Amino acid sequence: MKMTIIMMFMLSSTLFLMMKHPLSSGFMLLMQTTFSCMINSMNSYSYWFSYILFIIFIGGMMVLFIYIASIASNEKFKFSMKTMMLMTMITIIMMMIDSTIMNNMMNEMMLYIKNTKMSNKEMMSIMKMFNFPMMMLSMLTIIYLLLTLIAVVKITMIEKGPLRMKN
Repeated sequence: MKMTIIMMFMLSSTLFLMMKHPLSSGFMLLMQTTFSCMINSMNSYSYWFSYILFIIFIGGMMVLFIYIASIASNEKFKFSMKTMMLMTMITIIMMMIDSTIMNNMMNEMMLYIKNTKMSNKEMMSIMKMFNFPMMMLSMLTIIYLLLTLIAVVKITMIEKGPLRMKN
């Protein structure tokens, strides 16, 4: 289950780079937020961190949605057949990778966790978030923030002048 969510996160990251419309980019960011919170809730004993993370990201998405709605309110939303075909191919390839390579990697990771006794409840601390099993979530959060930064830079081009004309 966890590997499927990670694969969906990677697929939405790939699709995010292909999106042309700001609302579809916002939807992909929302999907990535949901996937990262699901991964975090599966890896910790308490759901509070994932809940707070989700609430913070949703607050940021609301601000981003209001901003985009004022800029691109009349822009048409188009589906590209090329993008749909590419998305289908990437999904099939990721399913193949998930069934072969990722299962072996997950078994090795579980063996490592059992050997280092990291699964004890006494070892739960803030440092667990940056150790081996949870390191992937931190990396996915860093990638999410980088993609959000790229989206904001693409939206606010200096050559185009102010974001909204004053009458």
